Amino acid sequence: MTTLTVLPSGKTYEVAAGISLLQALLDSGEAIVTKCGGKGQCESCHVMVPVGRKSLSKIQRAENEKLDGIVGVSSSSRLACQAILGEEAVTVELLKL
Repeated sequence: MTTLTVLPSGKTYEVAAGISLLQALLDSGEAIVTKCGGKGQCESCHVMVPVGRKSLSKIQRAENEKLDGIVGVSSSSRLACQAILGEEAVTVELLKL
């Protein structure tokens, strides 16, 4: 298990390590858009990860290419469907729907 903090609400959840950030958010009841069903084919689950990025799986080529096409991307950007949670705590900032 790991701790997931969601901004801007500040809610904290205990979630399973080894699942996608998207699945953890959905399981926790957070409102996040996913147009492609978590297949990494759209940009709708773009989030910022200000704390705990090193605990997430490494960005793979397909995710990196998708992120390159998004306006407002930063070094803390991830596609929630592609980021797999590790054991360390993570803070994620949900962008406006």
